[in-house]
Parts: sequence; C-alpha cells; structure tokens
Amino acid sequence: MKGRKGRFTNDRALVFAEEEGTVYGQIICPLGQGQFKVSCSDGVYRTAKVRGRDYRRVRMIPGDIVLLRVRDGDEKRADIDRKYMPKEIKILKEDGEINDDTFAVNDKNSGLVEFEELL
Repeated sequence: MKGRKGRFTNDRALVFAEEEGTVYGQIICPLGQGQFKVSCSDGVYRTAKVRGRDYRRVRMIPGDIVLLRVRDGDEKRADIDRKYMPKEIKILKEDGEINDDTFAVNDKNSGLVEFEELL
C-alpha cells in the first residue's frame, strides 16, 4: 500500500523455476495484445502472453527477464507468470539460476548471415 509512514513495501517472495513446465525467458519483441516473442532458457523461442492480472499493470520491454509457464498442449506457447525486477535478477544470477548465456538459442544458424557475391 502506497502512503505515508513507510507503509509501502516493495518486497515480494522470489519465485524460482522449480516446477515442471516453468522456464526463464528474456523478452525479444512485443507482438501486440499482450503477447511477446521470448527466448527461453531451454533454447526455444516461444510466443508468450501476459496473464490477465498483469496485462495493463506491469510494463514489459525487450530485455526483461520473466518466468514462463509452458502450455500443456503446445510447446511453442507460454504464459508470463512474473516479471523479475533488477534486484531479483541479481539474486537469480548469484544463485546460479541464470547467467549471461542462459538465453542463447541453440540454432546452428542463429546470428549467421551469409551474403553471396554479386559479380
């Protein structure tokens, strides 16, 4: 609750991806209507949708770290359960849950662009 006398607290419990079907992700780009393209910690790109409670309350931009719950019927779709704040990301890195290489996609052609000669 925001107000006087220090009643406003921003402390919330840190949630880890311990359950089956939950992965960490990094937002790549917005797709509209609360959907984002996300690079996941298991090396897969997914289309993720913000859950209803956070749809207009939590701002998400490319580069944000989020917790995803993969949908049962479709491995390419997920729901964004939580956006991690900078203090929480620091704790996740210290605990070894994520690192700088966590969100690298395991495509053999990722990032490689070949140009043909024009002669």
